[in-house]
Amino acid sequence: MISFRKVLFSVFCWMIFFVPAISDHFIKHGTNYPLTILYDEADDQPVQIAVMALADDLELLTGIRPLIKTSVEEVSGEAIIIGSLAKGRYIQQLIDLNKITAENVMDLWEVYSIQSIVNPLDQIEKALVIFGSDKRGTAYGVFELSERIGVSPWHWWADVIPEKRKAVEIDQMNFVSKSPSVKYRGIFLNDECWGLNPWATNTWEPEEGNIGPRTYAAIFELLLRLRGNFIWPAMHPCTNAFYKNPENPKTADAYGIVVGSSHAEPMLRNNVDEWDHEKYGQYNFFTNRETVLNYWEERVKESSGFESIYTLGMRGIHDSGMVGAETMQERVDALHDIISQQRELLSKHVNTDPAKVPQAFTTYKEVLDIYDAGMELPEDITLVWPDDNYGYMHRYSDAEQEKRIGGSGVYYHISYWGRPHDYLWISSTHPALIWEEMIKASYFNSNEIWVVNVGDIKPLEYNTSLFLDMAWDTSCFPDGASVRKHFDRWHKNIFGDEAGQKIADVKWNYYDLNFQRRPEFMGWSQTEPTRKVHPTEFNHFQAGDEAQKRIDAFNSLTQKSAEITEMIPERLMDAYYQLVEYPLLGAAYINKKFLYMEKAYYYAAQNRIVANDYALKSKAVYDSIQFLTDYYNNEMAGGKWKNMMYMSPRSLPVFDMPAIPQWTFVTDSHWGIATEGAKDVRRVNEIKGPLYLPSFNNLLHQEFFIDVFLKEDKLLEWKAEVSNDWIVLSHSSGVLTGEKESRQQRIWVSVDWDRVPTDVRANGYIRFSGAERNYTIQIYTNRHNPSIPDKHIFVEANGYISIHAENFNRKHATESFEWGIIDGLSYTGQSVWVNPLLIKEKQFDPELNNPSVLEYDIYTTRGREVEVTIYAIPIHPINQNYGARLGVAINDEVPQIVDHQTYGRSEEWKINVLRNSAVVKTRHEISSAGHHTLKIFALDPGVIIDRITIDCGGLISTYSVLEETIVFDQ
Repeated sequence: MISFRKVLFSVFCWMIFFVPAISDHFIKHGTNYPLTILYDEADDQPVQIAVMALADDLELLTGIRPLIKTSVEEVSGEAIIIGSLAKGRYIQQLIDLNKITAENVMDLWEVYSIQSIVNPLDQIEKALVIFGSDKRGTAYGVFELSERIGVSPWHWWADVIPEKRKAVEIDQMNFVSKSPSVKYRGIFLNDECWGLNPWATNTWEPEEGNIGPRTYAAIFELLLRLRGNFIWPAMHPCTNAFYKNPENPKTADAYGIVVGSSHAEPMLRNNVDEWDHEKYGQYNFFTNRETVLNYWEERVKESSGFESIYTLGMRGIHDSGMVGAETMQERVDALHDIISQQRELLSKHVNTDPAKVPQAFTTYKEVLDIYDAGMELPEDITLVWPDDNYGYMHRYSDAEQEKRIGGSGVYYHISYWGRPHDYLWISSTHPALIWEEMIKASYFNSNEIWVVNVGDIKPLEYNTSLFLDMAWDTSCFPDGASVRKHFDRWHKNIFGDEAGQKIADVKWNYYDLNFQRRPEFMGWSQTEPTRKVHPTEFNHFQAGDEAQKRIDAFNSLTQKSAEITEMIPERLMDAYYQLVEYPLLGAAYINKKFLYMEKAYYYAAQNRIVANDYALKSKAVYDSIQFLTDYYNNEMAGGKWKNMMYMSPRSLPVFDMPAIPQWTFVTDSHWGIATEGAKDVRRVNEIKGPLYLPSFNNLLHQEFFIDVFLKEDKLLEWKAEVSNDWIVLSHSSGVLTGEKESRQQRIWVSVDWDRVPTDVRANGYIRFSGAERNYTIQIYTNRHNPSIPDKHIFVEANGYISIHAENFNRKHATESFEWGIIDGLSYTGQSVWVNPLLIKEKQFDPELNNPSVLEYDIYTTRGREVEVTIYAIPIHPINQNYGARLGVAINDEVPQIVDHQTYGRSEEWKINVLRNSAVVKTRHEISSAGHHTLKIFALDPGVIIDRITIDCGGLISTYSVLEETIVFDQ
């Protein structure tokens, strides 16, 4: 058993990375020995709520509800004693009797302790004592115990039903938590009109007819279980303003949740619902000053008795720019005046010293430009840095900003409505991206407020947990590997070790595929303004049929998911459906909807009768999404989540089913072939000249495809003969019947290099025959014999070189910059970054003296001009002192400096965030064939390289990653 006294990690890290071990129990709850929970009825409401929740949890596990007492005279035997230091009188008694120690808890923020005590008070033989430095700390300690005994924080919100037991055995404990890494940790309910609001309105809280106190109570309990303490309430036009129902703020206060308001809603006002144009006039501080100030003052007075963080500043109604200012200087001056007036209101109604009132200023969208234009912000106001809505932080504090009394914070998105395209449907933000951006926030001391846009909550369960877990104790996440450990443990805690690990493997690959392209972006369309869908950029005829590889990847995951289902107990089937099956199948089906329809059109252009089948396949997977969603809403968990899931938020074109074409083909023969490598889609019967495959290279493991297909619904018996025994076919004969799934066949061609003559270039052919028709495909080979330095070398093949950035040959670090590897944040599985966690305020030498550099050994077949393309993760500069620069050189040439920094909502930025990739190019002259060295120089911290291609004249067009042209020294 792991000794709690000897664990060196914090309690929370222990819970993430280790399986709790139960041996000699300290106290026990069950049928014959019900525990008693003792607390002080005068303690804060969050403590009382946590007590009742723990009783519910113990009853959920055993079927037996513990006794709940507020008088020690009514307690004997074994008990759990709960209370806060300030108001828990039994806790104070234990301190006075020297039964518990509180030095490590006293006067700290949200700290808790759990201690096992023998004979703590009269008649009590054993007690597990849970106490906190404050009301929330106490509640967190209670929910820590709940999770330890097997009740997931998501037990209600994701139907993670724990296994029933005759008894719960609680081991001896003696530890103290740390104070949280981030002071205010919370969520923003947003874009809720397709899930949370209709569910609350029609299913959960119909008496309110909207999101009301019953819904918020469920959300606030979830926040406490996740160690959160902060919320920006829902604020879209479909939702009533939070303060419209006075029970909402009272409920927040009861749960100890601090209430703020979003970047567009100063002074806790919901402008969309509360600013009445007929009553108030224009929301314009320049022309309607007194009315605006009175409007804010009403809310300040109303909220003064509650814990709040007041958003300062002013924007327009519902995420729009300030009205009335014509120039940047007018905006700066106006915000100075506005914030001064807002602080006067706080001084008047909340605290005479406004510096003691929590306040935030969020530099979202155009506000960042105003701030940069010379705006002066009082030092005690927390400066909240936003991301760009797609998970990439615009910036972090520089050295001077880190010194601010009010500190700084983060506003982050894992769900978004807006340009260039929404992603509101299912979870698609890679956990590795959340880690990479939030660990930088922690490093640059943005630790006052972290708030994450979770949309409707339900599709984003894991990502919400990760964000709040990092906010609670960032030290548990020291490197990129730690987020994968957290990911695995989260799923194991719900589904058990064996099934949980298999699920984690599947879900991680799911996020990898979604990182390449989110499901909602598969229409290659944009919104605001909304535009029609376009063909994807996945190549169907090169790179081994890139589109089919993506289909196959999703098919593999869905097959594994189906196999895992057999391992899931009945009590967890609903949890499995919403946490795994629905998002995975939904992503797979929307991908296949587009890729199948593209194949239908491309194959129709080649007179393949299978085109009609692919069009019907596209319709079938669309229907499957409808079926999945109907089950989610109406069958899963007995209809508990009816109206929560919507398969087409905002009804954008990407979610539509395109018209289903059915072609009639007229052709001069009833079959044909198509080879990999065609540069465009062409009718096979119009091909002039010989057919051929891309050439084979002895340094690489290559295979290329040939499709045999029917043009008419007739039986075909075909065979293939090779000119040389070194040409290897996956199939040398076959039968196409015209039945569905038997209208075409793919043959893979490879080379057995042990049999190829030692000539530099050996050629051959494949002859296909059947039904009085023959086709001949030429086969070309190239043999190279370069020496392989160091570990490996990247070789030219068919006119290009493909490199995965993490597979460098050498790296040279400096005091200023160190290259490191990140797992998961890439198209390739890993990426390389200029580690920003090792640098502060150190500028790299612009003359490139003593550089930090990655080196890649490459081999080209001849001298020529080449184009190097670097695919980087589209991060923004760390702060205004840096860019997103790299230096690129081949051999000893002077490095070319490139910068993928984008500005505002430029077209480049839109493309970058839709593909999670920033592309920069350089051109270089290579003098001769043979060995060369590609060098990548670090110029700015935080830059992340995913992959690299070198176009030597034959680079093929693909969307995702090309297979590496790498030779390892074996």
